[in-house]
Amino acid sequence: MVKRWRDNDVVHLDLRGLAPPEPMIKVLSEIDGGADYPIIVHLERDPIFLYQELEERGWSGRLMNEEQNNASGEAVVMIELKPDVTR
Repeated sequence: MVKRWRDNDVVHLDLRGLAPPEPMIKVLSEIDGGADYPIIVHLERDPIFLYQELEERGWSGRLMNEEQNNASGEAVVMIELKPDVTR
């Protein structure tokens, strides 16, 4: 089950528990649906195949908790529209 909430100007998507490629599909659907706000995605692993898709759409993604990822079992990724891209 996808959990979605807003914290100030950031949307959070908790996609833990979804089998690949569902997490990537959910993120790309959010972006392709007209998002222009930062998104924090909560996942079970670093979404290595997502980064290229983000780049092609004018977005960037970075793992926020790299040191803690293995210990916590959660990968937290910040996704933002690149500054030179307008919607």
